[in-house]
Amino acid sequence: MLANSTRLFCRGRLCLGMKPHSILETVLYASDIEQAVWFYHEVLGLEKPGGASDLMTYFRIDGNHVLLVFNPQESDKPGRDLPSHGPRGAGHIALRIEESDYDNWKKRMSSFGIGIEQEIDWEQEEGFAKGRSIYVRDPYGNSIELITGNIWES
Repeated sequence: MLANSTRLFCRGRLCLGMKPHSILETVLYASDIEQAVWFYHEVLGLEKPGGASDLMTYFRIDGNHVLLVFNPQESDKPGRDLPSHGPRGAGHIALRIEESDYDNWKKRMSSFGIGIEQEIDWEQEEGFAKGRSIYVRDPYGNSIELITGNIWES
């Protein structure tokens, strides 16, 4: 029996009742780590608990979630201690913001010279809740969405 009282039934490789319970790390890629630190720490205000290297830097989203930013030219080199990885092209991340801060986020992006690529008003419909999104690009071209509410609530 598991600590949370979920019964686990395994037959061969299939274990019913067993699944991951959250995302710990999310990864984006940027070839200029210093620019990533500027954007995610200075512009977005994410906590920067540690240093940066040629390989990567990281930011704390909250007490349980971390955003890692890797330099793909370094992270896809073979022979590292961890599996090589690194996509080509832009990624996407959505960061939840307070509805009451929506207009202030638009002003903040403007004050840093970050252009707003698009705004979307999400209408409530079956399987989705209402919300609003601001889309911007980080210096590497990743799509960063600042979204109110949780549109995935049903």
